[in-house]
Amino acid sequence: MACPSARRCRNTGTYEMTQTTLAMALAQGFQRHGVKRIFGVPGGGSALPIIDASKELGIEFILARSESAAAIMAAVTGELSGTPGVALACAGPGAASLTNGAAYAKLEQAPLLLLTDGPASTLHQRYDQNALYAPITKHQGRLTPEYGVTDVEEALSLTCRAPMGPVQMNINAAGAVAPATGNIGVPRGDDPPPSDETIAAAAALIEKSRRPLLLVGLEARYGAAPDWALRLAEALNCPVMATYKAKGVLPDRHPRMAGMFTGAASEFQAIDAADLILTFGVDPVEFIAAPWLHDAPIVEIRTADLPRMLLQPALRLIGPICATAEALLANDAGNSDWTSEAIEGLTKTITDRVAVSSNSHTAHSVTRAIVEAAPGRIRASVDAGAHMISAMSLIDADLPFGALKSNGLSTMGYALPAAIASALHDPEIPAVAITGDGGLMMCLAELTTAAEHGCGVITVVLNDSALSLIDVKQQVQKLDRTGVTFAPVDFAAIAQAMDIAAWKVGPGDDMTEAMRSAYAHGGPALIDVTIDASVYKEQVAALRG
Repeated sequence: MACPSARRCRNTGTYEMTQTTLAMALAQGFQRHGVKRIFGVPGGGSALPIIDASKELGIEFILARSESAAAIMAAVTGELSGTPGVALACAGPGAASLTNGAAYAKLEQAPLLLLTDGPASTLHQRYDQNALYAPITKHQGRLTPEYGVTDVEEALSLTCRAPMGPVQMNINAAGAVAPATGNIGVPRGDDPPPSDETIAAAAALIEKSRRPLLLVGLEARYGAAPDWALRLAEALNCPVMATYKAKGVLPDRHPRMAGMFTGAASEFQAIDAADLILTFGVDPVEFIAAPWLHDAPIVEIRTADLPRMLLQPALRLIGPICATAEALLANDAGNSDWTSEAIEGLTKTITDRVAVSSNSHTAHSVTRAIVEAAPGRIRASVDAGAHMISAMSLIDADLPFGALKSNGLSTMGYALPAAIASALHDPEIPAVAITGDGGLMMCLAELTTAAEHGCGVITVVLNDSALSLIDVKQQVQKLDRTGVTFAPVDFAAIAQAMDIAAWKVGPGDDMTEAMRSAYAHGGPALIDVTIDASVYKEQVAALRG
């Protein structure tokens, strides 16, 4: 199948395509937007010509073991690359199974294109797939040969337009192999920055402030935004707190970093000490859903207008956040009296609140071992569950995406697919999936995906035979312990049966040495560590109050 050329039309400025199939138009779109690989579980139909056309242009197809995992891999790839992640699935059950990844991408602003076969031509497997995706995507539609080139470009571009997110498109088998028409069009320019009046009003608030606090969020991970976040912090002479998604935007060991921000009680001292709060790229989905109990005015700096903050900000600066930061720094504002000792005190308070002690392994001690044994920079992906408190506090990130976490959706079954995406995107950085046993069982088959592609993924499963965070909630409500435990699972034996190197770490075994061995192994590996879950209740209470 020949790759057609594109030529620019002098009159309109658009790019006209010579005749090609719709599947090839998609593959060319992937190539234009920097897509290196696509993910999915094909069921025939349109998927096969799309995979074939992509292969012809050097775009790899990763066969996942479930559509849900494929969508997470694609979404995380989109986040890491800043280009559209792509996942495809068959009509009916395949399309339904992609929805968890779609919800992740919608709530956490991941650029993702979901290509679903269909709609089905008979009653078999037929339902309104666009309607299914309406609440969890930015746009839903159908790719057809007529204007297909145009629609492909628009769909891919829309995933990366602020706020980034998922787009779902149906495409059937007949349409995929038919000649496509249309043109690429001229890329849309950047949104305008906030008005001079709004910038001046924000600068006036900053000038009055003596104890500003900078909260950085998920929008601050891309391009030059981390650099502008640091410039803001230095110009304002203020402490910085990062949401889970923004961990590493400022290095965790930077002297201005006070710690993680979730909206939990453990952070109240830092928030209450501030007389002005600037949120830089923060999405409200990153906060714990609880009443906002702080009095300091908020200046919200965001790329897009929706969704709204839980509390009405004093000012909203909507537009490209780097341009906004540059405009703010053009004003000689900032009279902070924060001292390094005060910032260190905030950091110590937050760190001390989540510390635990036990004679056995805990999520805390396991995460310390992961960090201490690391041969250099690593990237950790952390599953939802009680272990995330210690993991996100102790993982040392010095760059954006140094830690991956499902925060807005908080889905289980995330850490392993995210780690696979990381290993494929950045094979030189060891990827460590930190997961509970419940979360791993939701995506266990993806260990074979890691093995098949030789991914340098180390899966650390904290084995306590329970859904521990739900167990804690059950205890707090003084309910009988029902529906939150399951029979013990030997994950090391399962991994070995998949030809994956594995270690079992019991209460008296050396976790740090096991991690050193896993790092040295270099290929897919798993560590099955038995932990003491009894410390979680106290830790959750200390964190969340």
